[in-house]
Amino acid sequence: MNRDTSNTFSSVPVERVSLHSMDLNLVRPIIGARQRHFSRSISIVELHADGLSGFGEVASLELPNYSSEWAQGSQELLRKVILPGLIERSQVNLNSLDWLVGNGSVRFAVECAALDLQAKRSGFGLTEFLAGTFGSNSYESSREISFGVAIGANSGWSDALSESKRAITNGARRVKFKVDGVRAREFLEGQFTLDGVDIVFDFNGSLSRTEVSVLNQLAGVGLSFIEEPSTDLGLIEYMHLAESVGIPVFLDESADSRAVLNDMANVDTGLGLVVKPAKFGSVLWLNKMLEALADRGVRCYLGGMFESSIGRRFLLAFGSHRCFTDVGDMAPSEWYYSDDIRPHLVAEAGRFSLNCNFDFGSDVRILEHHLCGDRCFTWD
Repeated sequence: MNRDTSNTFSSVPVERVSLHSMDLNLVRPIIGARQRHFSRSISIVELHADGLSGFGEVASLELPNYSSEWAQGSQELLRKVILPGLIERSQVNLNSLDWLVGNGSVRFAVECAALDLQAKRSGFGLTEFLAGTFGSNSYESSREISFGVAIGANSGWSDALSESKRAITNGARRVKFKVDGVRAREFLEGQFTLDGVDIVFDFNGSLSRTEVSVLNQLAGVGLSFIEEPSTDLGLIEYMHLAESVGIPVFLDESADSRAVLNDMANVDTGLGLVVKPAKFGSVLWLNKMLEALADRGVRCYLGGMFESSIGRRFLLAFGSHRCFTDVGDMAPSEWYYSDDIRPHLVAEAGRFSLNCNFDFGSDVRILEHHLCGDRCFTWD
């Protein structure tokens, strides 16, 4: 691919900025070990220049019970500090928010909006533009991405199994059940089976040190891996745990981006990593992380699909990176949301995948029917 990357990190001019806030309804509630979701409040950053608009989404959830960021706090930070500052400087680049400590999803939203705007100004598709921006051959613009879904099992196995069958019928290659210790034991007692897909248990860090022993009972039931069983353990303890139960352990909440990357060179094959791009804030650091994980051969899958609605197109674009070796939470968006854009499925030889080979920029048709009220702001 021949590309001119001489302006890779040049500033993008900004003539006007907007902040859109809206509520999205879920197709059905998501019930995990630590939280329940019935709808989502989202914020969308829009940057305007040369008659074009770039969009990025804030991925923080309603309350700070999953991460330290939360939806209303993110909106206030954007409204009172970040977006007025951008319009005052009339430009933005990928280093503009280096001063921002924490609030990764806010920074990610602004930088994705800038990337989206720059991609549209350059005339390149989003995935191809990322490859040129980072000067990387790791982004495969025509890559077909197999997808999995996350299903809450804590309201009972009957509903969860019904949902899983729908997922399999619609092409899911992996079903991740959100469970706690009680639901995991019920699974063992019920002897449930699901053929033809990878099965994962995600504990969302709900097990204490004393409850981790339940994992020994899961050996031999055919789980592909266990995700984030406890937040009480360190990397070395996780390695020993994976070895003792004979099931790989993937880290999510405890896989804080930079801390884990610094230690990954010493991690064996018993551990994998869930990468949620919005957690990293800086897209430059995110790309550095993806390149390092691919070079080290660490098993990875792309997460954060529920947290993202319109922004999932950026997740799919980053998901084209070669570091992602395992089926991720890449469900078609209508699986979670009753009204948002829908990355289209590719059907071939009876199997389904998601196509990340996006054309010109990002599609945000949801905003066409959105009436801005007192939760939306514009600066020019």
